[in-house]
Amino acid sequence: MATQLTYASFAYFLMFCATMTFSPGPMTLLLMGFGMQEGLKRSMPVQLGASAAYLVSILIFAVGFAELVKGNVLISRGIQYIGVAYLLYLAYQQWTRQGLCLQTPDTPMASGFKGRFGKGLLAGFSNPKTIVMFSAVFPQFAGQGGDTRMLDLAALGLAFLLLQFASGCLYCYFGQHIRHVLQSPKRQRLLQRATAVMLLCVAALLARGF
Repeated sequence: MATQLTYASFAYFLMFCATMTFSPGPMTLLLMGFGMQEGLKRSMPVQLGASAAYLVSILIFAVGFAELVKGNVLISRGIQYIGVAYLLYLAYQQWTRQGLCLQTPDTPMASGFKGRFGKGLLAGFSNPKTIVMFSAVFPQFAGQGGDTRMLDLAALGLAFLLLQFASGCLYCYFGQHIRHVLQSPKRQRLLQRATAVMLLCVAALLARGF
């Protein structure tokens, strides 16, 4: 691994983040459901809650955990292997998944800013994938130099949050149109397999240590 964040590793990280944030998943489908019923403006508290959950997760699992294991080569190498295995698992899931549930929810949406914010916050924290992603995958893209590692993690965290926010707004705003496109099983399979291939590429790069 490089001693500091490089343009190449940052480009790989952006590819990984774009794959994770723009491909359909529990959070994006939740935001799409709100967007279809309420529109972008009234869905923004949900998006803000999700972003807050991811920010806290980054601080705890990426920054905090990285500091905890700093200097321990064996643990760092083990975390790298876990990160690769996790990406391979996600790729397998995407390749073999049968389809997406795109039904509009029948239950009424939470009303008020606090209710919607809490809905997004809970959805962000309740996803167990975030623990593995931020603790095992996320820090691997940062440089291993002690002087710049925190700055690298801050840059990576900001990039992830911006991409996640852009993805959420896109799903909220174009919810109805995206739902129409993804209704086709053929298009679903194509998107899922393209996502799987991109995850495999990132896993291979991570295994090589960039």
